[in-house]
Amino acid sequence: MDELKDDEHAIYCGTDASLPANIWHQAASAYLIYRQGDVVQRARYIAGRVTTPDAELYAIRAAIVKACSLPDVNNITLFTDSIASVRRAVNPSVHLGQGHSLAVCRALEQWFANGSRSVTFVMVHSCFEWGPHHEAHKFVHGLPPVSSRCMATSLDSLRKKATATCLDSWSTMFQNEKYRGHNFLLLQNLNGGIVQPTYTKGGSWLGEVAGRLSVTTRMCRSILRHAPIGSYFQRFNINKSHRCECGVPLQTCDHIFVACRKHKR
Repeated sequence: MDELKDDEHAIYCGTDASLPANIWHQAASAYLIYRQGDVVQRARYIAGRVTTPDAELYAIRAAIVKACSLPDVNNITLFTDSIASVRRAVNPSVHLGQGHSLAVCRALEQWFANGSRSVTFVMVHSCFEWGPHHEAHKFVHGLPPVSSRCMATSLDSLRKKATATCLDSWSTMFQNEKYRGHNFLLLQNLNGGIVQPTYTKGGSWLGEVAGRLSVTTRMCRSILRHAPIGSYFQRFNINKSHRCECGVPLQTCDHIFVACRKHKR
């Protein structure tokens, strides 16, 4: 930062975006551009009903295009908390948000053609509340909520909405024993809540076994209560002992997981 502030030919930017909780409010994007410690440009934009990466990409695009238009600039440094959006910003291939990426690449191409110049992107975690990025964060969150019935909508946001609707419906159905099965083993997460079904990131259960066949098999038998233990033998009238090795009359999954002296936890 000291080097940037001392260099009259360098500018640095902070960018951030805000995604409202209310679905009828629009996302916002913002940037602040500094030169030798002073803000020389700043702007806030309404981004529409989009995802956070979409809004972050919008902020990066606006900052870069504006920075490249400023006179006597040889070095641009941009601080952001979304490196994934930076990668999209400089990727002109076909992808969601390609329009922003083409604008960034066009601006940088023209800017680089006018001499020896450099652009640097720096990742800053929001929790640090640091410097130019935090100022951009406060600036974008200072914009009052903007509502509109006819707002721009990205394909990512439509996918996100469809996913959320699907998962909400699935979680509701999962509460019904007839749907999930009367013998389905309900597992708790680290917060004590019941693990809910999802298909993202490998799903709620299969994602934990990392493709190991033997572990997958045992986990499925336990969750569906098909493990060869006392309660299973009793349920299917199999002529084997229902007693646990520790002496409990009926060996169940819950007993093995929680109370049995024969197993370590």
